[in-house]
Amino acid sequence: MLSQEETQIIKDAVNDFFARAGQDGEIKSFSLKQEGENEILDINIRSNDAQMLIGKQGMVLSDIQLLLRKIIKKKLDREIFLNLDIDNYKKKKEDYLRDLAEEAANEVLTTKKEKELLLPSPFDRRIVHLELARRDNLIVESIGEGEERRIIIKPKE
Repeated sequence: MLSQEETQIIKDAVNDFFARAGQDGEIKSFSLKQEGENEILDINIRSNDAQMLIGKQGMVLSDIQLLLRKIIKKKLDREIFLNLDIDNYKKKKEDYLRDLAEEAANEVLTTKKEKELLLPSPFDRRIVHLELARRDNLIVESIGEGEERRIIIKPKE
């Protein structure tokens, strides 16, 4: 778990990062959870320029997350996994992907025909796989490479 001193170091690093980047970025929520042996730090940032900080398909957000993780690792001298979100972008995207997965699964079960979802992002595919993993009446698999990677959902026979 994080000490109060480590928590403050992380918050200062995040605030300093956005200030040096010339962006407003206020910590809206900050929490640490344990998943197995990994500590995962969830930080949600509020910003007036969220769209620029998120970028196309969340690519800028992903880069910021990587940079902040490296900064925090160096300051604390230990690894902490960081899940950075800006104005709940990731949460909203996860909700959308879960709904998309459920709609596709229901369509597959109704029509008895496979359905293909083009999802180039590993994050997107992971959410769909996790959402549909609990359904034992479907087969879900990823096929293709790179930008052409997609998910195929089939009814179990």
